[in-house]
Amino acid sequence: MLKNLTKNQIEMLQEGFKNEGESSYEFILGNRSDIIISAPHSSSFTKDGKIYPAEYNSGVIAKLLNKYFGYSILCKTKNCGDDANSDEKSDYKNQLASVCRKYSPIVVLDLHTISKGDFVVNICSNFGKTLQDDNGMLGELTSTFKKFGIYRIAIDQGYSLEQKTVSNFISSKPMQKAVQIEINNNFLEYSPQNLVKIVNALHSFCKTIRKRNEIKSRQISLERLREIDDAFSKAQSLNDFEYVDGISDIVISAPHAKDSILNGKLKPSESITGSLCKLFYKEFGFSIIYKSRDNDQDYFNIKKNAYKTTLVKKVLKPKTKLFLELHVLSKDRVQDVTLFLPNDYDKEKLYQIINILNNHNLQYFSINSIFDSYKKARTINQIKNDCFKLQICFNQRLIDDDERLKDVVECLKDLVASFII
Repeated sequence: MLKNLTKNQIEMLQEGFKNEGESSYEFILGNRSDIIISAPHSSSFTKDGKIYPAEYNSGVIAKLLNKYFGYSILCKTKNCGDDANSDEKSDYKNQLASVCRKYSPIVVLDLHTISKGDFVVNICSNFGKTLQDDNGMLGELTSTFKKFGIYRIAIDQGYSLEQKTVSNFISSKPMQKAVQIEINNNFLEYSPQNLVKIVNALHSFCKTIRKRNEIKSRQISLERLREIDDAFSKAQSLNDFEYVDGISDIVISAPHAKDSILNGKLKPSESITGSLCKLFYKEFGFSIIYKSRDNDQDYFNIKKNAYKTTLVKKVLKPKTKLFLELHVLSKDRVQDVTLFLPNDYDKEKLYQIINILNNHNLQYFSINSIFDSYKKARTINQIKNDCFKLQICFNQRLIDDDERLKDVVECLKDLVASFII
């Protein structure tokens, strides 16, 4: 993270934009090209025949992100009687589109400063459209600013659907996600440390989005999963259950991955849940715990047992952000997916999960719809950690069909990725 800046350092960067070059823009390829930083008003611009002053600090932020963190940036460096942000035809926009086609960034951050408004930051995404309705990305951007002590945040304030902005252009032409970020210049000029806050917040957001994208874009072979499941279903561990303390903030549990006895009857194994645990640990390093041997112990429905004790004392950590328990529904259930949550849960996160289900063709779901006498014994009701707790049950029909199992795997990848910070 950037620790501090002096007023003199900021003024030197501003001077660099005051001295107009021969070219109307400057592209600097950094060590990172998966996120592009844009500053179309870092030089003065002309709109409706009127010359407007440069938003120098937008270029300064871009330069700092390039210098200290290696981001690729595109900045306007000369007023050619144009407005790179609102002109329908623009060399600047065409250059940015070319950069996007070449590097396929996760997102383009289009920076602006503004000296009016009662906000510190105004996040403009054309009401989600320029981010391709990625509510998780929009929510992460908002929460990241708050982590850095920036609370006065507006969403699409003063934004018009008809505006021909850089973010609208990039999201429709190269079909890249983009967002316009307006920062109050009075906030930036009040203290050099405020500019440092903005730079660090943007860098932190980009790191999180990069990690999430790595998970979401990882190709997982269904053939490999089937092989793991075939071996897992035949094997019997020496221990009744296994666990691995991973390096991530995610914990995945599968207490029914092997046979158990429930109410005096055999509860057949949900082996795919244990196989998913093993696969997600190998791919992403998530912490996992799963039943690994057939016995008469029902680690899910019995309130106190060795499995749950180990989970709470050795696997869950104060830093854990998501506890995810996997189950399989019998084919006679009408739902494709059933979600169970404790009474007190983050509703905004639930909405994100519902959106993820919809995006992966898992639209026939229910929430807390199955009543049973073991409700108090559910793991999600016993865990006291301050993390999001979710029990998710997939219908066996989805597991048996390769195309539907692919939906399950992609859904789980997106779900866990939404909790990476």
